[in-house]
Amino acid sequence: MMSGKGLFGVFGTGIALLVLIIGLFVFVEKVPEGRVAVVYSPSGGAKEVLNPGWHVIGLFEKTQQYPTRITILKNKVTVTTKDGKSISMPASYEMKVDRSKVLEIFKELGSQNVEQIQEGYLYQRLFRASRSVVSEYSVLDIYGTKTTEASAKITEKVAEESKDLGFIITNVVLGTPELDKETEKAIDERVKSAQELELKKQQLENEKLEAEKKKVVAQGEAEKKLIAAEAEKKANELLSKSITPEILKMEEMKARQKHGWVEIQGGTPLVDAKDK
Repeated sequence: MMSGKGLFGVFGTGIALLVLIIGLFVFVEKVPEGRVAVVYSPSGGAKEVLNPGWHVIGLFEKTQQYPTRITILKNKVTVTTKDGKSISMPASYEMKVDRSKVLEIFKELGSQNVEQIQEGYLYQRLFRASRSVVSEYSVLDIYGTKTTEASAKITEKVAEESKDLGFIITNVVLGTPELDKETEKAIDERVKSAQELELKKQQLENEKLEAEKKKVVAQGEAEKKLIAAEAEKKANELLSKSITPEILKMEEMKARQKHGWVEIQGGTPLVDAKDK
């Protein structure tokens, strides 16, 4: 049997291991890659910023982590368009923190985690920027082709309002608005009308192009005929200039040799034809 002293030793070893394990969980903090952590105590406030890795912290100290790599956050905003329609739409954006300003963020917002900051501080800036920008567009614009443009403007506003405290906001993306059936029907009709109008414009453009093509072809044919006429005229002029009295006399002699002499007596031509 194990003596009392041996039993006490085993029990003491077990206690020591338990204390060590508890100490590791209580006094050691792991900061994942892509994050930093602010060490703070309830009485003394923020103490230091920890980089990724394992760190030993004090008995009564706690940590709050912040992302230094891009984190995609999602939310929803309800705003009013230029034509007075109240719409709700999903909005996502990319966020990370400036490590050099992490202590300022903690001093300003306290021990809030990222989710709390998203729902509070960041949401307010997203909402204000979205309300300001969307009020410049109609519901059809936001539902259609102007969404990307509006998203870019919201990104610029949110980033500008958040950068001083240390939040880096990029790439705000507005999703498809949630519309009531009446508004959705009205938009569908307007989209259909716009498509029909675009089709008519395209048809008119095609007709215009066809007319221009025919005009170019006609002009080409006219110029071709003009060039041919000018060439014929010049040829005739050259021929006329080249016919001299000597040439005419020679051609007459050739004709007489071939066909005989032609004389006029009393208005009646007499031909002294050569024997063939």
